[in-house]
Amino acid sequence: MEQLAFYCKKGCKTCQKAASWLREKGVPFEFIDYTKRLPPEDVVRRIFEEYGANALRRRHPRFKELKSASMEAWLEAVREDAGVLIRPIVLLDAGHYLAGFDPEFWQAALTQHGFIPRQEG
Repeated sequence: MEQLAFYCKKGCKTCQKAASWLREKGVPFEFIDYTKRLPPEDVVRRIFEEYGANALRRRHPRFKELKSASMEAWLEAVREDAGVLIRPIVLLDAGHYLAGFDPEFWQAALTQHGFIPRQEG
């Protein structure tokens, strides 16, 4: 089974929960510190298109300033400080990703994409 690209930040509690969850499910992944290497810009753009300002971390000091800004301002903010962006981000395959950690949604998506076996019965 191919490894997932798991973009996150070391020390992030949500990322630690998500990584533990993936290990528990037997899903192989490569941890990529997104403060050193961002996900591809087309993925970040699609996340903003889908989630809008909800793709910004609410706890980030710039959230209030950025929440009503343009997508281009969001992209520039991410280039300057990856911590602005929701995490974790997992690349499943061409065109598919997970953003933020929601175990039920992840279970369904990873099963659909063949990373978790379907339950029989």
